[in-house]
Amino acid sequence: MRYNRGASLIETLIYSAILAVLSVLAINTVLAMLSAFSQARALKQAGLSAETSLERLTREVRLASSIDEGASVFTATSSRLVLNTVKSAADPTPVSRQFFVSGSRMAVQEGSDPVEFLTSNKILISSFWAEKITTPHSQAVKVVLVLETVPGKHQASQTFYQTVILRGSY
Repeated sequence: MRYNRGASLIETLIYSAILAVLSVLAINTVLAMLSAFSQARALKQAGLSAETSLERLTREVRLASSIDEGASVFTATSSRLVLNTVKSAADPTPVSRQFFVSGSRMAVQEGSDPVEFLTSNKILISSFWAEKITTPHSQAVKVVLVLETVPGKHQASQTFYQTVILRGSY
């Protein structure tokens, strides 16, 4: 009797094909997970930059007594918001603080001090829209902020909204 002690050529080809299909499926799954992770990371960076910018803007608007309408630019994709405010809650020295987009980054400047950037250089501001809301008793600012990640394979864009009442205006 003759015994066959190995796999035939057909069996080897079938096993190789099955292994190749499983390998392609595994690699595609890993690549899809990496792509989803990169997209989530980009959205998180945009969210953190927006949170930082809007938190600072909210704090400063609440501290302000009025909006400098002559120096501010409203309802434009690249607005400029100039606030008449004080140095801090503890220091009543009057100052002017302005929020604007500089080089696709959100910036704040107090008086003639150097510009301070509020967003990462990996985040681009595609739109900063400020609108003044006036009532008989107070003033408020409505802000729309559109952030994008730096162009690349995993680009993300998010829009954030904030409305803040000037405490010093009532």
